[in-house]
Amino acid sequence: MASMWDRPREADVVTAWRRGDQDAAREVVARYGPTLLRVALALCPRAEDAEEVVQDALLLAHRALGTFDPARGLLQAWLIGITANRARQVRRGLARYALLMTRMARDSYVVSTPASPLRGDLELARRRLAMLPPREREAFVLVEIEELSSTEAARAMGISDSTVRVLVTRARARLQRKSDLPHAVPARAEGSGK
Repeated sequence: MASMWDRPREADVVTAWRRGDQDAAREVVARYGPTLLRVALALCPRAEDAEEVVQDALLLAHRALGTFDPARGLLQAWLIGITANRARQVRRGLARYALLMTRMARDSYVVSTPASPLRGDLELARRRLAMLPPREREAFVLVEIEELSSTEAARAMGISDSTVRVLVTRARARLQRKSDLPHAVPARAEGSGK
């Protein structure tokens, strides 16, 4: 994970981005794009949906820059929150579409992941994450993979800090029960900062 900007540097980049500075926008994308894509991939059923989610999230973030308050949190957590919200919208849209197809007496809509050059452990991890209920998966990804504190994850998800900790604990337990691997999922200290 990329090292964080210090607060003055982040404020300068956000100010330039608000003014429409393309170099600042590119800097934000270069720094946080990979993180946002990992979050979207963990929350979306298809890779192409995840890529669109990140693009949409960055556009939404640019339009809403006036609402970003650096005193309330880091730019990274704010961007992750927007990405997670957009991913939830896409997931709900796909679920509604599947229900519509079923109602129309057609074959059920099946979400499939396109062939990918990545195999092995990554595919196994994605399959295991996909088995988690959506909110548990989201909390687990934000806390355990993206290393947000439970407070930051709570802000991104729009829920309480204690609910995030419960969701992460449940996700860990499910992953350990379903795992055929000899080792357990490593746990970060709850509520710890970066």
